[in-house]
Amino acid sequence: MEEMEQKLKDLNIKYKKMTVEDVENRTKIDQLFFNDPNGFMIEICNCENLKLVSTGSFGKIKLPVDRHNPPVEMENGDDTK
Repeated sequence: MEEMEQKLKDLNIKYKKMTVEDVENRTKIDQLFFNDPNGFMIEICNCENLKLVSTGSFGKIKLPVDRHNPPVEMENGDDTK
């Protein structure tokens, strides 16, 4: 993370640095956010610190119906929105 942050500084790229802590699992995640030349936000993190869990433990993920590409199947089966 330090090397990536230094690279962003060297290239004069604006970025935001955050740290997320999970006290219960004693896990700390460092994150760097910046925009690419096309304006898309990029996140770099040391996610190897995260404990892997089954996706079934999260329940169903609900996406906003007006913001997804490519189309995904919605709960009602309508993938044209």
